[in-house]
Amino acid sequence: MAWLVEYAPLISAVMSGVTATIWIVYLNVFLSSYRRQHRPSILITAAGGKGMNAHCFVTNLGLEPVFLLDLILDVTLQDGRTFRAIIPERNERHAEGNDDDARAATNIGPLGSAEEKDVGRFRTLIARACAENPDMREDMPFSCLEITVVCVTASRAALYGASRRYVISRDHAGSTILRPTTITARQIDGWFARRAIARELRKELGTTNPL
Repeated sequence: MAWLVEYAPLISAVMSGVTATIWIVYLNVFLSSYRRQHRPSILITAAGGKGMNAHCFVTNLGLEPVFLLDLILDVTLQDGRTFRAIIPERNERHAEGNDDDARAATNIGPLGSAEEKDVGRFRTLIARACAENPDMREDMPFSCLEITVVCVTASRAALYGASRRYVISRDHAGSTILRPTTITARQIDGWFARRAIARELRKELGTTNPL
């Protein structure tokens, strides 16, 4: 008892430190879980066809709805040249002149949790890119393409994105094959990556002002 009385202040300080450490760890786990639940997660897949006739689907795997703001297509030719085009609109629908459903003529719009959007066939995405970028032609020898989805969420003012790259090849019968280079889409959430996306969109708008 005499020993406890003598070292009571030290024991009390140690217990306070242990208690504070436990609370810090608990708070860190709680914040980590909160961020994970509110972090957007976008999936990009090819389905509903083969090769360039496959449809490109964008799925929101996050718990919060997102607003799909833009689509960026990067293509690489067999000689290494690269081209980029921003293609959020369905140009082929605009050409039809049907205004009954304007939402069907654009890929811009909200995407709820676990919802997916068909943004068009890959062949159609390249046709839209050629319409936006006069340096591109549909008959060019493409070796790979990369689709980037840009979106915003209600809980985050910053841009968020995801991208997936596909290699274009041909089988023994001469049919076009699309092979993804990653299992899932690469999530663009880093500060530098988001700044690069914002810079590209500002370039499209013809302004250098920050978003």
